[in-house]
Amino acid sequence: MAGLNFLRVVDNATLVKQEDEDARRALIERQADPLMLGLSSYLRSAFEAAKRAKDPIERAMLKALRQRNGDYEPTKMAAIQKQGGSEIYMMITEVKCRAAESWLRDILMDTGTPPWDIKPTPLPDLPEANDRVIDELLAEKITGLIQQIGQAPNPTEVAQLREIAAQELRFSVMQDAESRAGKMKQKIADQFAEGGFSSAFNEFITDLVTFPAAILKGPCVRRQRKLSWSTDENGNTIAVADEQLAPEFERVDPFRFYPEPGISKVSDGYIFEHHPLTRMTLSELIGVPGYDNDAIRELLRSGNGTSWINTGVDLEKDDLERKHSTEQRPTMIYDALEFWGKVSGRMLREWGLSDEEVPDPDREYDANVWVVGDYVIKAILNYDPLGEKPYAVTSFIRNPGAFWGKGIPEIIEDVQSVCNAAARSLVNNMGIASGPQVEVNLERLPTNEDVTQIHPWRIWQVLNDPLGSSAPAVRFNQPNDNSGSLMSVYERFSKLADDHSGVPSYIYGDLNVKGAGRTASGLSMLMGSAGKSIRQVVMHIDSDVIKVVVHRQFVYNMRYDEDESIKGDAQIIPRGAINLAVKDTVNTRRVEFLQATANEFDMEIIGKDGRAAILREVAKGLQMAEDEVVPSREKAAFNKLAAQSEAQAAIAPPDGGRTGPQPQTLDQAGNPAGGQNLVANQNTGRAV
Repeated sequence: MAGLNFLRVVDNATLVKQEDEDARRALIERQADPLMLGLSSYLRSAFEAAKRAKDPIERAMLKALRQRNGDYEPTKMAAIQKQGGSEIYMMITEVKCRAAESWLRDILMDTGTPPWDIKPTPLPDLPEANDRVIDELLAEKITGLIQQIGQAPNPTEVAQLREIAAQELRFSVMQDAESRAGKMKQKIADQFAEGGFSSAFNEFITDLVTFPAAILKGPCVRRQRKLSWSTDENGNTIAVADEQLAPEFERVDPFRFYPEPGISKVSDGYIFEHHPLTRMTLSELIGVPGYDNDAIRELLRSGNGTSWINTGVDLEKDDLERKHSTEQRPTMIYDALEFWGKVSGRMLREWGLSDEEVPDPDREYDANVWVVGDYVIKAILNYDPLGEKPYAVTSFIRNPGAFWGKGIPEIIEDVQSVCNAAARSLVNNMGIASGPQVEVNLERLPTNEDVTQIHPWRIWQVLNDPLGSSAPAVRFNQPNDNSGSLMSVYERFSKLADDHSGVPSYIYGDLNVKGAGRTASGLSMLMGSAGKSIRQVVMHIDSDVIKVVVHRQFVYNMRYDEDESIKGDAQIIPRGAINLAVKDTVNTRRVEFLQATANEFDMEIIGKDGRAAILREVAKGLQMAEDEVVPSREKAAFNKLAAQSEAQAAIAPPDGGRTGPQPQTLDQAGNPAGGQNLVANQNTGRAV
């Protein structure tokens, strides 16, 4: 019993404290592991390289932001104030940027339809057992034929019936593919609406016209708290808050985006995104799958990772964006870096990924890693099967081979500077030339004379000139008025702003248009020509952003959505300003073409198929369901077969004998080959 003297009773609070200390010690030991230190050190050194490479870009972005706001560079402002005079700033850049934003939004967002579409591929994948399906359809047709005419078809007729069965299968597959593509489009449109795509895309356009690049992020699967409605036991409607995983989209601040030095595309190298996190935001990551809860708790406890990234432009940027309150923001701001790129498998294993996830420690894997200060708080493999990063980047003007392009402020920087100088000189000259300069000989005026009071009919009492000069005591000199020449300079360079930016003034309602622009048709031609300047920008958006983001959402739904009816062989079609900007003009010309060719001679050349193709395009331009208004060639051929089948069935001899045209194969246009009728019943699938 003597051993009982060594027992010690410990309360729960002490046990919890001891467990926390043990967990903290284990965390520190794990983070101090050479491999973990190597991962943290690798990420931090890579970020420093990306940050240094981006320094001139950040300065260019600050200059662009000042230019849009109408603020002079500090050194320029000091020089202007030293000289004195006007500090006026002409808001040419802001006007051009807002006009370009509105133009792009009209093209891409305010059309009533999304700037993208999903269509089946020209040749959708047939079922794996397509031969078996064709054989089953053929058997049905042969059986129906035997029942109808009383004898089996010969080998030639069997081959013809098989071709009909194959065509019906292709038509059925196309119809199914179109149905699946339509459902997928509706699904993605709903996900975009709930995931904030419109808001993010709207901000993306503002960045696009302003900065060297604009970035859209998504889809990012996150937990969303949503309200759903239910009824209690009494039948009353109640609100129920629940969480669910859903894709989201967001605009990424170009100031907080750091690509690997030297790359030209997101896919070429690693990417960093800087996230300033408050204590509350950081604490909300506790319990989220993929994050290290112990590391986050230690960061909150120790304060490690607060303001460890000194970008050097944050406060200046916040001031330019009118975020003056950020100077008084809480001091506990944690700088988190989100990394997308290649990471050693050995480092990932050491962090905690399983051997199944990282089978080869010597390989490099596409990973998503978060680091705050000295701590890695998250490390997972990239969920994309091709290792693509969730960023879409483009520029208003792209520089071939470079990651960063140009925005409107950089394009018209020199024009803006000249216009500012002309405007300052104009204001200064108008002020000086608005009245005379007065020269007063004080030797000839009484000592109590107030020379500052000059008014009409004033009498000047003067003394004799001590030098005997006859010059008047008060002389008036009128400075030259140079406003005309200065206005000419200003107007000339403001016109150059139209040419350089590709955003002419008549786009946003300037009625001071000369020449052809004074007539409705002339203005329409000018508008059409102006559309060519913005078309290249929209092509960048289509190929680099819209197609990329929609395709990622398409792949996500194909992989994870439980609804199999939306999955099929489809392609993403961006529908930007290339078509929409000139939609009205093109559609008008198509209607005129239809009217001009509505005669027997032109119809003989165009044919029904050609005219149907034109009608489909007109219906599409009017935002009509072209497939319902004008049947496709495949559907038209099928309908033709059905009509012929019904007609032949109506005149078939009662004795079951076979008279009249025999089944033939179809040509490329879907018409019976050899000029004979091919008869097929759409309802029974039988051929006669």
